[in-house]
Amino acid sequence: MEESWPQVQIALDVVRLQDALRIARAASSQGIRWLEAGTPLIKSEGMRAVRVLSRTFPARKVVADMKTLDAGSIETEMAFQAGAKVVSISGLAHDRTVRDSVRTSARYDGVLMADLLMSPNPRKRARELEGLGVDIVCAHMGIDAQKALHSRSVVDRTTRDLVRTLRIPVAVAGGANPDSAAELVMSGVKLLIVGGWITGSKDPTKASRQIVDRVRPVNKTHDQTSVSRRVAIPEGKGR
Repeated sequence: MEESWPQVQIALDVVRLQDALRIARAASSQGIRWLEAGTPLIKSEGMRAVRVLSRTFPARKVVADMKTLDAGSIETEMAFQAGAKVVSISGLAHDRTVRDSVRTSARYDGVLMADLLMSPNPRKRARELEGLGVDIVCAHMGIDAQKALHSRSVVDRTTRDLVRTLRIPVAVAGGANPDSAAELVMSGVKLLIVGGWITGSKDPTKASRQIVDRVRPVNKTHDQTSVSRRVAIPEGKGR
C-alpha cells in the first residue's frame, strides 16, 4: 500500500462512541485521513467502535490502537475483521507476538504499527521491530509522563535518530499541537498523531484545521512511501 506523507492521525481517546464520532467528523472535514479508535474507546466500546468508525468513514483509514502485548494473532485479527486498516501493538511485546501480528496483518493487507511507549531503549527496539516486519514505529510520550515531566512532544534526539536510521515511516504521539506540528514533520516524521489538542478543544473543527494548516505546507513534495511489506516473516527471522 502506497501512502502520501505526511499524514495527521486523530487519536480518539474518549470513552463514548458518540463523542468519538462527533470529533471524527470534525477532524475528517478538515482533511485528517487517519482516524484512531483510541485505547480508552476500545476498552469502553470494544470492537463496535472500530466497526462503526469504519462504516461511517469508509474513505478514511481507521486505526485500532490495541497496544497488544500478548496473543498477537487473536487481537490483531479482531481489529482487522472489525474494519481497521491499521492496528497498533505495543513495542514491548515479545518478538513472537510481533511476528504473529505481522503475519496476521499481511493476511488482511493491513498496516501494523508498533508503539514505543515506555520502551527503555526506543532506538534499539525500533530497529528490532523494523527487522521483525512492522510497517510503522511510533515514538510516544504518554499523558501521564507528560504531566510528570512537565514536557510535551518535541523533536528530540531519539526522534531524529529514528527518522535517520529506519527505512519505515516514523510516527510521533504525545502532546502535539500547532506549534510543534511543522517542526516534527520537517524533521522527517511521517505520521503526526494528535490527541488532546483536538479532543479537548471546544471547537474540534478549528483545532483540526490549525494542525492541518501547519502540516500542509510541508507536504509539497507529495512524498510517497510503501508502508506494507505484504510478505509473512518466517519464524525466527527478520526481514
